[in-house]
This record gives sequence, structure tokens and C-alpha cells, in this order.
Amino acid sequence: MIASGPQTTPHMSMELTFQRFTSERNSSPVMDWTTLPAEICEIILTYLDLDTVKALRLTNRKLAEKCIGPRFLGSIQQPTFDVSPQNLRSLHALACNPAISKMVYSLTFLATSLDTSELEKNVESGKYIVRECHGPFFTATDVAYSPEELLNAKSELNWLKEQQELRSNESSREMIELLELALKGFGELEFIHLDGAVIMGRSQRGSAGHGEWHPLWMRASHVFSLVVTAIVKSGASVKKLDVYRSTPRCCIPSGHITSYASGLNAKQLGILSKGLESLKLSMSAEIQNELEIVESDEDKLSDYDEASRRTFGYSAGHLSCDDPRAVLADETPGITSLLKSASALRELDLSFRQTLVDGSLDSYDRIIESIANETYFPRLEKCALSGFLAKGDSILLFLQKHPDLRSLTLHECSLTAGSWTPIFSHLSQSMPRLENLSLGNLFGKHMPYPKYAPRRPNSNDEKQDEEQGDQEIDGMVSLHPIWDTDKPPRWTSFEADHMYRVHTRSFNHEELKKGLVFRPKPRGRTKGSPELMQWMRSRKALYGRP
Repeated sequence: MIASGPQTTPHMSMELTFQRFTSERNSSPVMDWTTLPAEICEIILTYLDLDTVKALRLTNRKLAEKCIGPRFLGSIQQPTFDVSPQNLRSLHALACNPAISKMVYSLTFLATSLDTSELEKNVESGKYIVRECHGPFFTATDVAYSPEELLNAKSELNWLKEQQELRSNESSREMIELLELALKGFGELEFIHLDGAVIMGRSQRGSAGHGEWHPLWMRASHVFSLVVTAIVKSGASVKKLDVYRSTPRCCIPSGHITSYASGLNAKQLGILSKGLESLKLSMSAEIQNELEIVESDEDKLSDYDEASRRTFGYSAGHLSCDDPRAVLADETPGITSLLKSASALRELDLSFRQTLVDGSLDSYDRIIESIANETYFPRLEKCALSGFLAKGDSILLFLQKHPDLRSLTLHECSLTAGSWTPIFSHLSQSMPRLENLSLGNLFGKHMPYPKYAPRRPNSNDEKQDEEQGDQEIDGMVSLHPIWDTDKPPRWTSFEADHMYRVHTRSFNHEELKKGLVFRPKPRGRTKGSPELMQWMRSRKALYGRP
């Protein structure tokens, strides 16, 4: 019998070939690494981390070309940069490489906040908190530092403070110049994305939902200013711009956007919106520009207040509704100025977050009013407006000017004047190309269908119901259409008086043909439930004060 040898896979075959090749290389001074077949080079690169691949490219020009394979290109086509002079120099160098710059189609710029608060507290107390998730519940346990861990924590804290010092000495002018040169090198980009993160150590980074919100928002506004200015100066064409829309708990105050826009003339605004097909932007009401740092006496805090601060953070940075700085002062907000020349826009996604203490101000309904009155997007197909105050006439005018919308989202919108009734009628009867409509958390006057109103047992109430049957009601719209007899899903509704109040509902093209006539909301008190609590938490997380 002839013994069969071990089976070899194609991957093993390549490795054997490489071994034979390197053996021949050792005996032949003529052969070198740059003559390796492309397939073998790719296999070798899979065993190396990305930083090593980048370093390898710097050793030899021919080897640099060999390293431009799928692994390297996968990281370089959509690079992500923390915004700093050093990283922008690297971006400029990337743009100067003619072979690579043509392959880059997307850039992500990170606005980062250097948060020392937790480390300072931990180092002072000698212990840190371990947080664990157990289904819907969270636990937090204090753990004492070991001597080595405490030493490392102090080292991390010193590093963070050094980075804060370096950041305080950054030159905005230098960073704009570097970014301008880089964007000129790329010329055209498919996508620029602004994102945010919190740095809590050399290798410890959290999402925008961690730590103190105000420093991150200030940094996010600054990064937005740098990027917008560089786009205008470079003349670069950007098709899609996402400004913190997918970043949790991170917005640009509307007044800051107005300040940036007011510094640009009509020609510069045209450069910014040239070729822009998609704009996504998270904005907010006004906040304090400079924080007043007040040292609080921790001994006076109750255990509850201390635990609350650990969980939810501090409220510094918010303005009161009574503060004159909180009012939307400009008749034409900055976002409208940025949009006026965006004639190629196909997608618009704007979100607004409430930041004022003790309520909201009706003056912010001018944002939607000015967009409706002063802009027109002939190619607009997809629009989402979330968290805004608005007049009913403003929303209706915007829809009348854009009858070819295919997708529309209206979430957490409250009317300061007018009614939802003509808006619902227009959506179902006058927008034939609308294929998807998503409604959620709509507040204001509206006309429910009285036939489906629940009747109370005594005759006086029945008579009163009949007298009020043709009157509009004010409050949350229960998005339960009269033609839908199915029980609404739990995640889109909550129970009240043995009926369901539907807060979120989507409609396709066929459902829109049936009409947007809704049942009245239940009269009784809302029943406490997990669905209700989840709805309240979701609204606060997405649209409430950070």
C-alpha cells in the first residue's frame, strides 16, 4: 500500500510556495521581496496589523505599491481622523499621494472631548466603578485600586491633562489651512461625516453619551466650523454631509450655525452647497458658550443626589427659558442660509433637541418657517424633520412645494399654531409619489373621527360628545387610523382607559390611499406600563435636555 500524504489547502499551498521562494531568495542575491507574486503578498499582509502595513509601505517604493491591496485600501478609502494638527498633516500627506488619493471617497472627522472628571474622582477616592448590565437592569460596584492599578490611573490622568494642554494651544488657522490643502488634493468626495467621542484615557474611549456633554458640544461646533470653512476655501465638492446626525447626544446650537453662515457671502454659500445631494444635521436650542465652574460642597449632597450625578451628570451649560440669550433672535436662521443654494439636494434630515430649562420657546418655530418660505429643492425625494416646533402652515407650505417626495418622516413635532388636519389630508390626497410616511409623537390641534370616540355611560356626557364632535382637540395625535382594526404593536403604543394610544406609525403607499383619519385618543388616565416608560425614556434620550 502506498501511504497518502497530508491534504493541502490552497492557503497551505501558497505558504509552501512562499517557503520555497524565500529559500531560493536566500541563495540568490538578485531576488528581493518586491518580486513576490501579488497573491503571496496579500497572504503575508493578512498576518500583519494595519499600522505595520503602513510602516512597511515607507521602506521601499516598489513595496509600497505591493502593499496597496484590499486590506490596505479597505482602511484608506474611508479614513477616520481625530481633528488635530498632527492628524490633519497625515490627511494632507494622504491627499498628496496621487495613487491613493483617487481611491478615497469618504472622510470621517471626530470631535473628541478629553474628559478627566471620572479619573480625577477615581484617583482621589482610590477606587473605580464597575458597571454591569443584567437584562433591563444595571448595577454599579465600587472596586478598590490595587497599587499597580492606581499608578496606571494616575499615569492616564496625567496623559489626559497633557493632551488638554496641547489642545488649548492648537491654532484654528493652521488646522483650516491643512484641511483646505487636503480637500483640494481630493477634489471630489462622496461623503463627509462628522462624529463625536469622549476620550477617557490613552486606550479608553466612549461614545458621545458618556461623560460631560457641554465640552463635547463646544468641540463639535468648533470642528463643524473648521470643516465648513475648509470646504468653502478649497472649493471641494461634497455630495453627502452628515453633521452628528448619527451621534447620540451631540448637536450644534442653532445660533452657532447662524454665526458661521453669517460670515459667508452668497458666493461662498454656493460653493458649500455645490453638488450637495444629502444633508443630515443635528441641531439644538441655545446653550451657554462659557461654563461657570462652581465648586460644589460634596458634603452637602445627599446620597440620592450623589448617585444621580454619577448616573446623569451635571446640568451646567443649560439656559433658562427666561434668559434673553435663549431666544432665537434671527429672522433667517443659519440653516436656511446654508440650504438656499442647495438646488441638487435629494435628501434632507434635520433633528432638533430641546436644551432649555423649564420648557421651550415658540420662537424656534421660525426654523421650519424660514426653510418653507425661503428654500426650494426641485430634486428632493427624502425628508425627515424630528424634534421641531412649527406652525401648521409652515409644514403644509413645505409639502406643497415638494409634491414629489417619496419618503417623509415627521417625529416629535409640536404645532405652535394651526392644525394637523389639513396636513394629514394633503399627505393622503395630494402627494401621489409618497411611498413611505413615518409619523411619531405629533402634538397639536387635530380633528379625530367622532364616530370612533368612546361614549361614556350617562346621557349628559353623550350629549356633550355630540356637541363637541365637530371640534378639534389639542394634544398628542393617536396615530390609529379608523380603517385599521388590528391591535397596535406594543413598541408603538401604550394603554389608556382600556384603549391604545398609538404614538408611532408608518404608512406605505397603499395605506395612504385609505386616508389619514385617526381615532380620538382615550379620555382616561394613561396606564403605567413598560411600554409607557420606554416611550418616555426614548423621547428624553433623543430630544430632551442632555
